[in-house]
Amino acid sequence: MKAQMDSQKAQMDSQQVRLDSLEDLLDVMAVGNPVMQRMLSERRAALGMPPRDPQESDPTRQQPSNPTNYFDNM
Repeated sequence: MKAQMDSQKAQMDSQQVRLDSLEDLLDVMAVGNPVMQRMLSERRAALGMPPRDPQESDPTRQQPSNPTNYFDNM
């Protein structure tokens, strides 16, 4: 019984990791797309989920001290 519960817990943890990854991917896809950002915010609200800040999607991401817009010179 305990082994079965441990297996189910591991499976749920694995599924949560995958869901978090998909959520991060959607946040990245929504960058610069206000329609998609609004849609994601509305969907999260409808599901009772807290709003997410796309900048916080990847806790290991380091922000440059002097950000550069590489498309300014095009």
